[in-house]
Amino acid sequence: MAVVTGATGGIGQALVRRMLGCGYRVVILSRQVQADMPGVTSIACDLTDMDSIRTAAETILTHAPQLDVIVHCAGIITPRAVGEMGTQEIADQIAVDLAAPIELTNTLLPAMRRGGHIVFVNSMAAVFPLAGSSVYTAAKFGLRGFARALEQELRPRRIQVSSIYPASVNTPMLRREMDAGGSIYNFIDQPQEPDVTAQRILECCERNSREIFSSVFDKLFTHACLASQGLLNLSLPVMKILGRMGYRTYKRRTSRM
Repeated sequence: MAVVTGATGGIGQALVRRMLGCGYRVVILSRQVQADMPGVTSIACDLTDMDSIRTAAETILTHAPQLDVIVHCAGIITPRAVGEMGTQEIADQIAVDLAAPIELTNTLLPAMRRGGHIVFVNSMAAVFPLAGSSVYTAAKFGLRGFARALEQELRPRRIQVSSIYPASVNTPMLRREMDAGGSIYNFIDQPQEPDVTAQRILECCERNSREIFSSVFDKLFTHACLASQGLLNLSLPVMKILGRMGYRTYKRRTSRM
């Protein structure tokens, strides 16, 4: 049995399809109960509300007293400069991107079987500071720290904990982000299709704990920038140029679709 948050988003939908094809039964969480599908149980849950999360977790445990996989796929981003952010915008991003995965994991962990797997679908913003989306960046940095600490805690139980750091993914969330003034860095490379990321998540569920980046270069470069503020500052102008070029290519390609 697998539990998936964000299952109605681009990556989540692709992941659920793949999981069903591999024989999983899947519990999905969404604000509104979804239409019935074979092998899928839909449970209403508002990830900005801790009481709603706890209630949903109790319902999950009545359907599945033992869990094999939890995938935290839900996420929101509201690009806004510091000093211009609304209080609710801050609270919602921290809730969905950080507090909800922690609370849901905490509540469901007693039901995780030995050898199970918890997967956090994180973001490159967890390893690369994203100006203009500082709250999202802070939440994703925090999520990485939580996942790493959790992995150490769960080693004795042989429960695996992994984080995936996809580059940008061609989803409605990305398009909404860009309409709201999102980061041009999303387009240094062309966005991946959701099914590519879904396949990586599914493969991750069958392996040991790990952190997975889209490429070795992404992993090495972002960590180097974290270690060196000077390297980060030198790289940003070049990255902006590449991002603008990539965004123009993306707009041309999507306009023909």
